[in-house]
Amino acid sequence: IRLPLCPGPMRSSSVSTSATELAGISAGTHAPRSGTAVSPLTGATQPNLRMYKSEAGFNAIMSWYEETEAKIPVPVERVFVDTRFGRTHMLVAGPVDGEPVLLIPGVAGCAPLWRLQIADLSRHFRVHALDIPGQPGRSDPNPPSFLNDDYANWLLDVADGIKAERCHVAGVSVGAWVALRFAILAPHRVLSVALLGPTGLSSARLPWRIWLTRVMKKSKDADALQDDLTAKSVSSKSPGGSFGTFDRTLARAMALCTRHYRVDWSLGIYDERTRRVDKWKGLKVLGKFFMSEPKALLRRFASPGLLVFGEHEVLYDPHKVGKRASSLMPGLRVEIVPGAGHAAVYDRPEEVNAMLIKFFKNRS
Repeated sequence: IRLPLCPGPMRSSSVSTSATELAGISAGTHAPRSGTAVSPLTGATQPNLRMYKSEAGFNAIMSWYEETEAKIPVPVERVFVDTRFGRTHMLVAGPVDGEPVLLIPGVAGCAPLWRLQIADLSRHFRVHALDIPGQPGRSDPNPPSFLNDDYANWLLDVADGIKAERCHVAGVSVGAWVALRFAILAPHRVLSVALLGPTGLSSARLPWRIWLTRVMKKSKDADALQDDLTAKSVSSKSPGGSFGTFDRTLARAMALCTRHYRVDWSLGIYDERTRRVDKWKGLKVLGKFFMSEPKALLRRFASPGLLVFGEHEVLYDPHKVGKRASSLMPGLRVEIVPGAGHAAVYDRPEEVNAMLIKFFKNRS
């Protein structure tokens, strides 16, 4: 079902997503793959909060979600499609007959984080900003596995659900890894792929500095952690003032999810039997994030591709990894954005948006 919404403040006043009201949206059961849009579930009295540390945390994250969604300056629709991991929710904008673009967030990300891209891209394309199952947002709490083809198959279900024979795909960070795997698994369904600060292209530097000095200090609440997440805290090379170029809406999302979201569940590394993190599985998932995919797999990438790094990328040397990626994936064009970090799409949105529009148009 498609629920048209109005841009601006009226939207947040007309839509409320408390835990009780989202009961039907997060039923938590696997749904059969149908490839069709579905209406919200009804009749449930309690939400499935297994991906959250508390109901208060759920409400805090969803309040941020709605506030951020309300800032999108163009009309958007809420669309749900069935997948093998339950219902997937997306925010959709742009001409109905426009070429489809799928936008995939990173870990603990969600559709409204693409707010700075939706308006620009939707002037030219039919944009679908996705909530990943098992991540914050309105999709069902059934996370795919990072250790097989689950994410690529999930995206294939999404493409079927919106009835897109072929589509442009863009992802940021781990979302770019999802886009990469999808393009390799189903190249016949891809028009082009934009990889924005992706994982999986080379061995990466673990961001120990921000993790140990900021995130692991559990005494800090979400407000304090949000203020600590700055460009300078991530990379000493980042330019800017006290907040540098680190997007404050992204910082708020990261802080809320760190304090209120069960990232261990969303990564599929929590063992319900022992009620502990499966350390071996956790190491394998970390390997997916911080180690390169096999060269043989990367060489199978045959779609038109755009690789975008910020010059202050914290995971890699962008010049070195860009050169390696283009040698393994000859159809890949590499762009390095000055003054940007790991998420150049947030740090320099106007510049990156222009890159995406030009790239997608030339590959239509």
